[in-house]
Amino acid sequence: MLDTALVYRRPIHEITLDSEYGLTNQYLSTDEWAIISDLREILLAFKDATLYFSRDSATIATVIPAMDKLDSMLATAIITKHDGEQKMFTPTIKIALVYAKKTLNRYYAKAYYNRIQRICLILHPRYKIGYMRDNDWEEEDIESAKQNVRDAYDTYREFWRQAQLITAQSDGNSSEPDDSEPAPKACN
Repeated sequence: MLDTALVYRRPIHEITLDSEYGLTNQYLSTDEWAIISDLREILLAFKDATLYFSRDSATIATVIPAMDKLDSMLATAIITKHDGEQKMFTPTIKIALVYAKKTLNRYYAKAYYNRIQRICLILHPRYKIGYMRDNDWEEEDIESAKQNVRDAYDTYREFWRQAQLITAQSDGNSSEPDDSEPAPKACN
């Protein structure tokens, strides 16, 4: 919709200036048009993220990297245009960016400390622990994430062991499962 408004800026300008249409109170100043233009650029980043997460290929592991990209864009408040020129946003948009970044950071904190997010990030073939190091995670948080994976594996292994025991009992074998039998292996 903002694209259409920007394309038809001149006719909108003329219609809102003409008192015959009764729209003079809807007239947009040059500064307001600049805000619309900046807003369009910012919203495109959020639109791209929304479309990405609406696809079938989006996974839990990609949430933090996508949030990192949005956070980086919001933090710098500069966008590179298609022609390579860089543009500073209007003061109004910069204020909105501060509030958007605060909101994103609240959600980021929830994802950052979420056990499942961390496990998925580490197990994802593209990201793994390298992503955490490349994005300056604290070593303590990386170790905590690694421990989350170990704990999940230990829980899974115990469930596997219990399933083996139940299977053995249902087959009439009352002995404990053989621990020498291959079990799922932990990844380091």
